[in-house]
Amino acid sequence: MAKKEGVAINTLISTAGSVGTRLVGMCSMIYISNQIGAEGVGLYQLAMTVYMMAYMVASAGIITSISKLVAEEISRGWFYRAKKIMTIFLTMGFFISLTVTAAVYLNAEALSELIIKDTRIVDGLKVLSLSIPFMTLSACFKGYFYGIKDIAKPASSEVLEQFIKLALLVVLLTLFGTEDLVQACIGMSLSITLGEILSFIYLGFLYLTSRIKGAKVDTSSGERSLLPKILAVLLPITASSYLTAVFVLLENTLIPLGLHGYGMSTAQSISIYGMIKGMVFPLLFFPTALLSACSTVLTPEISRAQSLKYKGRVESLSSRMLHLTLVIAFFVVTIFTIYGEFLGAAVYGNYEVGRLLQILVFTAPFMYVEIVLDGILKGMGEQKKCLNYRVIDSILRISLMYFLIPKMGINGLLVTLILSSMVSASLHFNRLITVTKIDIDFNRWVVQPGIAALAAGLVTKTFLMDRLFSAFGLNIKLVLSIVCAILFYATTLIALQNVTAEELSLKS
Repeated sequence: MAKKEGVAINTLISTAGSVGTRLVGMCSMIYISNQIGAEGVGLYQLAMTVYMMAYMVASAGIITSISKLVAEEISRGWFYRAKKIMTIFLTMGFFISLTVTAAVYLNAEALSELIIKDTRIVDGLKVLSLSIPFMTLSACFKGYFYGIKDIAKPASSEVLEQFIKLALLVVLLTLFGTEDLVQACIGMSLSITLGEILSFIYLGFLYLTSRIKGAKVDTSSGERSLLPKILAVLLPITASSYLTAVFVLLENTLIPLGLHGYGMSTAQSISIYGMIKGMVFPLLFFPTALLSACSTVLTPEISRAQSLKYKGRVESLSSRMLHLTLVIAFFVVTIFTIYGEFLGAAVYGNYEVGRLLQILVFTAPFMYVEIVLDGILKGMGEQKKCLNYRVIDSILRISLMYFLIPKMGINGLLVTLILSSMVSASLHFNRLITVTKIDIDFNRWVVQPGIAALAAGLVTKTFLMDRLFSAFGLNIKLVLSIVCAILFYATTLIALQNVTAEELSLKS
């Protein structure tokens, strides 16, 4: 039976897990970049692109669909139907993932030559493909736990999985070596596959010990077939995920190709790509740990409210999440703009990464808003609209990349990301306004957070980092300054009553 934990508690647990996962994942990427350099990171990211495309084909829409469907059935007391949903998804996921694994394993060389145009990742890709069935079934378990509001289990599995992968990464890279990128790729791939297997075993045990208990037949629901309902939810999300997989693959290959067309050598193009995808983006998206956690929790929560016709609850959650998203986004933009170069040097020992971060951070507000709105709209049953917006965004992004990057280099990528993110966020926001009646408070959502964030960044950089903490090393004074900026920002917003305890509780 669904637990009676509040949304705030679930969000806190999910956030802790998401932050822990991102933090350990970032440590892994820092370790990798220090071991194999920017070109190796770029090659590794290209291999991961093919791998993640295969995983998305196998598990598209599973987590969101299961969490939504299970939450709806349990909210009506139809436990037997919820159990049948899990059986259907587990069976379907198992056979689809085996098919995808076989296809990738047997065609690894052809895929590498066709997509990446580099066969150094063939053996690593074969090893990675073996993890796809375990990842897919784990996704089913996670969707189930989100649906019954037992957030701690998937959160703990993700953190545990990242720690295991990091430990295996250190051991296996030492064993396989880092001089030969082929052997290094095999070592990194093996650490991922073993980590996924262990995570699957852990989640499987948790699932078997906490399956839904209920009557064999729900007389209140009759014996209506679940298949039409499952397909109505799954197909739009699956189509969106499949398109996303193809579009992401095109995007990730167009970036190094476009940079090469701009005049860079192949090694330089892959190195810049590695810095953007493997170093800048992990920093840029680290703050989304909170937003992703909230979005994951809110999708089934909004589904419940929507199913029970609690319209005010849907609007309240949507409004508060949008406000908190913008509060986070303005702070991130300010801090990464002011401290970006120092962050690149402190984290990766590379000022160039920091300079790229300072450029790309202006895409953050639009990306963050899109992440949250996508989860909210899917919880409201707007999967088809989300699919349409994903297609529009991807076509626009790919077209801009194709034309602008060869002519403008990194600036072309910046223009592409900003324009496409603005369009996508605007489409999602317009749809939310259409289906709800949320109140927009421009002063509270934009003006106050923007001014407070700018003040926090400038004051701490000018008076603390450059003066009071100037005697300390870079890492220490950077951490102290950013911590003080966070405190300054939070205190200012609380004093202005911009952010309140009631809002953070996410209660109705």
